[in-house]
Amino acid sequence: MTLWKDRDPAAMRLPGMYAGTMDRLDDPLTAVSSLAASGVQFVRLRDAVDLAAVGGADADGADADGAAAAAALVAVRELTSHGIAVDWTIRMPAGAAGWQQLSHLYPPAAVLCGSESENVTTWWRDSFHAAKCGYRRGPGFLEIRDRRTGSFRRTVIRSARSDQAITPLLRGVPAASLGEAATRRYLEADLVHRAGQFLWWAPYLIRRWPLSTTIP
Repeated sequence: MTLWKDRDPAAMRLPGMYAGTMDRLDDPLTAVSSLAASGVQFVRLRDAVDLAAVGGADADGADADGAAAAAALVAVRELTSHGIAVDWTIRMPAGAAGWQQLSHLYPPAAVLCGSESENVTTWWRDSFHAAKCGYRRGPGFLEIRDRRTGSFRRTVIRSARSDQAITPLLRGVPAASLGEAATRRYLEADLVHRAGQFLWWAPYLIRRWPLSTTIP
């Protein structure tokens, strides 16, 4: 990742705006929080997030198991949560089925998915808004507010056991490490996204609760 302390192209060229690079985020939650605290406002991912190349155990390629794709998507989720702009590209299977599940993330510069690439890139950019799919924690509950499909869906998790299962998902985990019942429940609710053999929690933490007039 390449970092800047301003997102305006002209301002990015000024002295002191370039904030260096990071090759690896050992803990994306802590690392992105530190970037936000240091004033980083714009991040460029070096490599495309390639969901078209990941799959099951027989998938070929450098990221056949999906570990790198899941890690990159977790990083984009955290950057979006902190309001940091992201210059990134995502490659999806032809037809881009499932792009809406990721449409709460900061819009990519390009969605590569065959003949629909330009349309999906535009749809994603035009439909993006703050708090499109996020969660907040309260005393004894977790509330998820989801507008990715255009309609509003609210989910409240009150089980401490379920809440604890979410913690490792925030950083991404091998699917085999999560219980079958929890995996099925979260996937059916579109709260977890699968990248090859890895699962990660899709909604991001809403850090500043938006006014109702600022979102559709």
